Amino acid sequence: MSEQPIGDRLARRDLRQLPRTDLAGAPVPGTIRLDANENPYEPLAGGRDINRYPEPQPDTLRRRMAGLYGVFPQRLWVTRGSDDAIDLLCRAFLRPGEDRILVVEPTFSAYAQFARIQGAKVDSVRMDGDFAFDAGAVLRAAKDGPAPKLLFLCTPNNPTGTPIAVETVRDIAAALPDTLVVADEAYGEFADAPSLAPDAGNVDNLVVLRTLSKAYGLAGARIGCAIADANVIDWLARVSPPYPLPGPSIAAALGALAPERMPIHRARIADLLAERARLAALLRGVDEVEALYEGGNFLFLTVADPEGLAQRLEAAAVKVRFRPNAAPGGVRVTIGTEAENRALLAVFGITDAAPRRRRASVTRDTAETRIAVAVDLDDPEPKRQISTGIGFFDHMLDQVASHGGFSLTLACTGDTHIDPHHSIEDVALALGAALDKALGDRAGIGRFGFALPMDETRAEVLVDLSGRPYAKFDGSFTTEHLGEFPTEMTPHVFRSLADSMRAAIHVSVEGENDHHKVEGAFKAFGRALRQGLATGASGKGIPSTKGSL
Repeated sequence: MSEQPIGDRLARRDLRQLPRTDLAGAPVPGTIRLDANENPYEPLAGGRDINRYPEPQPDTLRRRMAGLYGVFPQRLWVTRGSDDAIDLLCRAFLRPGEDRILVVEPTFSAYAQFARIQGAKVDSVRMDGDFAFDAGAVLRAAKDGPAPKLLFLCTPNNPTGTPIAVETVRDIAAALPDTLVVADEAYGEFADAPSLAPDAGNVDNLVVLRTLSKAYGLAGARIGCAIADANVIDWLARVSPPYPLPGPSIAAALGALAPERMPIHRARIADLLAERARLAALLRGVDEVEALYEGGNFLFLTVADPEGLAQRLEAAAVKVRFRPNAAPGGVRVTIGTEAENRALLAVFGITDAAPRRRRASVTRDTAETRIAVAVDLDDPEPKRQISTGIGFFDHMLDQVASHGGFSLTLACTGDTHIDPHHSIEDVALALGAALDKALGDRAGIGRFGFALPMDETRAEVLVDLSGRPYAKFDGSFTTEHLGEFPTEMTPHVFRSLADSMRAAIHVSVEGENDHHKVEGAFKAFGRALRQGLATGASGKGIPSTKGSL
């Protein structure tokens, strides 16, 4: 085998004089920028820096995505979604009229589309009747004639959900040294298998594609990446446009991948997988559904009467993707919100008996704190994951959620090196906003709610989830701090919660031990919330003679 790097060996000969891309980073702040023919005036829309070109490969984002996928930054090229990475691979490696690619059908149509635009031949292998992946058939097709420059393997596959074992992909790459094996892991976060990303670069002819569109909710931002040997990345850089990534998209990606957001992403992925399994179980019992396959964040169905289904879906204003080329009657259905999924099930004649869960998430970013919080008031197995940077405050919030009987995921990155005040206040405001959002119109809630003794301490918290904020705190403390938590912030927490969750909260606490008094107040608040949040206690309507809260 040639000692020449894989990218140099397989790249188009007519592109070999292309210069390498200049990846100079952002200029030092204060630099007078007269080098890029930009408009010097403050922009009238779109953000403070929108008049300036962004970095061709923003170093901060590249490093953050490299950390997310467990690879070296020099092996990762940030692209405009993974579609852009497919296009760059075709541009860099496919010679018009000479080269070919291999795909395993049915699969993502962009592989063939970009190859044909480039003037390359598209060969394919078909999965079997149950959409199982046949590695032997792929290798036979690859070795039947000149080696394909690119072999695209979507895992899990779109639209069938078919996974490909990582060992199988490694074996195929080893058997095809003159082919770039492209593992498209666009739906990798929804798969049980480990990612192949750490293999890319170690296996020099393996390329892995990832995207922030699916699991991280950034389809509109168009941010993805290719992960490969550094020499392959160099070729992608050469054929990439000068400034491929919009500044707002870069900012959105960095915001979505901030540390405090990650627990909520993980929880949402788990929720989507649970909902996928629930929908699959219900739809398998429908007569018109002939077969059903699960994968990614979607289901793939084959139905007996696709035309009739299309008419019913259109009447219900529900849009799905029909894939007749994948299979007769093929339909790909993305997993949506609970309300969206109920609308889908209704089209199939299924009345969804699952109770509506009151859930909400809130992000709050200021110059002092970055906070992400998610609550689920009806989780049958409440879970708590809390990190504010203030240990005692974490413990108090854990008490609120535990005694309140709801799931809470909360993370804060704040300026605690200055003082804990900002983090404590902003966390309380964000938590209250999330509870308010989850309550919705507050129909059917108990509304009111609690007193508890804790050793020598007596704590009483009265709550009215009225929609009208008011806070009253009776109690005092002699200890200045409990851990890093200033006791003087205790009344402030309840006032912030009252304001943002639109509730009346009256707290009264007395005792001798300040730890017990603070903890008693938070526990009693959780118990009061449990009563107020409970549904069914006041019937199904709005618990007010006014008819609204």
